[in-house]
Amino acid sequence: MKSQPPQPADADVVLLDEAVGYLNFSSGASDPKFLGSLSELYRSIEQLVPRDEMLDTLGHWLRSAVKRLERVGGAFADATQAKAVIGLVAEKLPKAYCEFHRDLLHHQSPSEVWRPFFMGRACEAVLSQGAPWSETERILDGAVGELNDYVGYRPAAVLASGTRSEPYPHEYVRPIPLYIRGAGVATGQYEEVLSRALAILQEADPDILARAWFDFDRLDEIALDPRAYDFDHPVNRRPNYHFGQWDPLHISPQGYYSRFVLQQVTLDALLTRCDPRNCPPGVEPTDRLDEAAAVLAGTVLMASGTSGDAPGRHDSSVTLSTLLPQIAAYRDDFYQQLLAKAAGPHGDRLREEAQRSRQPFGGARQHLNHELARRRAIQLQRVHLALLFARMGRSEAALKQADSVRVASA
Repeated sequence: MKSQPPQPADADVVLLDEAVGYLNFSSGASDPKFLGSLSELYRSIEQLVPRDEMLDTLGHWLRSAVKRLERVGGAFADATQAKAVIGLVAEKLPKAYCEFHRDLLHHQSPSEVWRPFFMGRACEAVLSQGAPWSETERILDGAVGELNDYVGYRPAAVLASGTRSEPYPHEYVRPIPLYIRGAGVATGQYEEVLSRALAILQEADPDILARAWFDFDRLDEIALDPRAYDFDHPVNRRPNYHFGQWDPLHISPQGYYSRFVLQQVTLDALLTRCDPRNCPPGVEPTDRLDEAAAVLAGTVLMASGTSGDAPGRHDSSVTLSTLLPQIAAYRDDFYQQLLAKAAGPHGDRLREEAQRSRQPFGGARQHLNHELARRRAIQLQRVHLALLFARMGRSEAALKQADSVRVASA
């Protein structure tokens, strides 16, 4: 800690007691109440300390709660498990995870990755390794391996020998959970826009949701892909891939995908338009946030239609030439229905904007497309400049250009 840690409020003490109870007695089963408690604790801590001190503060609060409960005795007379788990998830596991992904996630700070629900999943992974808690290396290796459960869309090559290739172990990563069924939306910079987008999807026309292969009742988690988006990678040129996809490795017992993974580049692009500094006079940031949520909901439906809701949804007879027109049709219907519901001065402005741009929510949608195109252009420019400087023998200049690109391939 860089300074004396702040003291938790009375409401936070209750949440800490619940969290310690889970850490001391659980074997790693997911508990939405515990995840929700972590989210509220993060909300309080973020108001008290800088982001780079959040993990240290949370660890201090949890350890203090354990000491207090041990003095009370009773069920907490033996808090060996809780103390061991707190030491692992608050100190050792973040370092081990960052070291494992030092190439893949070099652009992310620990405070960006270790959000409340990610911390919750880390606790579950550590607890599932089981005692003895003194075997630090075994627990950390097992927890990192359990966390790394996502690789995304990766067509696997089949070698001439008939052997099917597999992704490199360091390609697998844990998406940062933003929404978990029963726990709600995690606190953070994406909380407001995602909460509004989910409300829009819950109230959307069931017929449109069915056409998009999106069923809210089958959605267990929405997560954020923490990897830098490589616009030049062939995989990322798949239609609508930058809008997200259903995780092909997370399948419910009923045979449907249950985790939807968003791309950070899309969320960040949507939020740049909501910045008060980017709002013209007379336009409220909250109105821009509603528009961003509408476009986020629309892009989720587009991405869902591309990947389908189950492994067998799109067979070999489905091609892009037949699929994309269907997606465009329900996308337009979705935005038209949403525009018709818009009321008040904001609704009037949106309808005027739709006539001017010739598409509903044209301002937010065009901003997203322009922002993604701008970021792609910057990446390509930096990469080509790095290659040019390298050919000229200017190694320092080449390295500077390469380091400015977030993707590991640069």
